[in-house]
Amino acid sequence: MNKKVGIIIGVLLVAVLLFVGYNTFLSPKGVEGEKKVVIQVVNEKEGVDKEFTYTTDHEFLLALLQEHEEELGATFTKYDFGTMVTGLMNYEAKESESEYFYITVDGKEAETGPQEIPIMDGEHYKFELQKF
Repeated sequence: MNKKVGIIIGVLLVAVLLFVGYNTFLSPKGVEGEKKVVIQVVNEKEGVDKEFTYTTDHEFLLALLQEHEEELGATFTKYDFGTMVTGLMNYEAKESESEYFYITVDGKEAETGPQEIPIMDGEHYKFELQKF
């Protein structure tokens, strides 16, 4: 019985250490201060290709999108792994048609969702409706 308790405590300790290590060393860090950025929304299906320039002191992209939710016509869906952009310019990506908004940062594929994309001065964030 003591062996089982020791194993459980050991597993929990390893999990806590991994979580703390990720948050300390690997998780994206926001940048404080004022930044000027461009958000581009492309939806060829609807003939949309618009750019918005914002000056912000937000550290992560999701906060900026939520601040300008009405102007961007944005909608969000929360999942277990984070919040995803599911609609822009009043167009909701259709899961039934395998649509989603593909995010690039300065032309490079975003590796995380908008809640973990740190905003950097001068960056260009593109949201393009695509199918998977």
